[in-house]
Amino acid sequence: MTNDYYSQGLSQTITKLERKIDLPYSESYNMFKRIINCELTDLQVFSILKALGNKGESIDEIIALVDIIYDKAIRITPNIKGSLIDNCGTGGDKVNTFNISTASSIVASAAGCKIAKHGNRSSSGKSGSSDFLEGIGLDLIKASENASRSIETIGIGFLFAPFFHPTLKSLSKLRQSIGMRTIFNIVGPLCNPCTNLTGQVIGVYDRILSEKISKVALKKHDRKYMIVYSHDGVDELTNSGLNNITIVNKGRIDKYKFFSTNFGITIAPIEKLLIKNREESIRLTLQAIYGTAEKEIEDVVVINSAASLITGDIVNNFKDGIEISRESIKTQKARKKLETLIEKYGEKEKLIETEKKFELS
Repeated sequence: MTNDYYSQGLSQTITKLERKIDLPYSESYNMFKRIINCELTDLQVFSILKALGNKGESIDEIIALVDIIYDKAIRITPNIKGSLIDNCGTGGDKVNTFNISTASSIVASAAGCKIAKHGNRSSSGKSGSSDFLEGIGLDLIKASENASRSIETIGIGFLFAPFFHPTLKSLSKLRQSIGMRTIFNIVGPLCNPCTNLTGQVIGVYDRILSEKISKVALKKHDRKYMIVYSHDGVDELTNSGLNNITIVNKGRIDKYKFFSTNFGITIAPIEKLLIKNREESIRLTLQAIYGTAEKEIEDVVVINSAASLITGDIVNNFKDGIEISRESIKTQKARKKLETLIEKYGEKEKLIETEKKFELS
């Protein structure tokens, strides 16, 4: 087939998207394959991603991109018994909170839940999980190269997305230049390269996306999903008001409301969770893990840690999960877990310097 044929076909595909027509799986797969194989110009990719976002990504479009990314991923299978989960948000919520999912992953791991934390640098916010961990001394490549061993021996491993998905490297600068969430934000949590995950906590920023990811999860994997979002537009559970939880498990989709007040946690203004820059995010995230944060900060971490503990079958309910998570922080288990991770796969000196800077030593 000639280049003219491909160009004509691509033009027709972009026109469909701009007219808000959903693409079938096969057409979506071929389009994303060309994007990932670097066969399109930046302008063409920009047009596709923008049109998809304006239209709203369909289930078939999401599944097609998940399939092609996963097919090309570097995969690992940690040698563990029992549950192994991820706690990762879609990002793109435009609400700049501190690194809640990273802090809650460390706390949940210290409470006995094995975590394969899949993450990246922020493309639309102020600080992603990689930004935080690299900022305190973790060597993202070394940690990723040893992710299986880290999960097996420490109980948590960090999976730096660009390392496990090298075919997406060429798109990273373009995604950052777009400055808005794209379908790549949506599929990111669904592309964890661990083949033996048993569950995932996925944070999203609105109801429609929660419904889409629920349907994708139901079709794609035989594992437990907890999909969460706050009515404040945060892709986490928050203590600032009403939250929604969707459980996908054993062929069922169940929906619940979540109020932190039901578990003795008082309502806090969303402003308490927000950060102005990366440095402030590092400070608040460390304080939450080390047990020196303001109550509102610790509260939001323990409810998200509890979500991980439930998904990882460590506890059966939020009450127990919150209690165990608080104990994990209070006894310094969470702090020791983070320090062990940095010491093994990074620069402990950089963490010590950061601790001194924020008077945490």
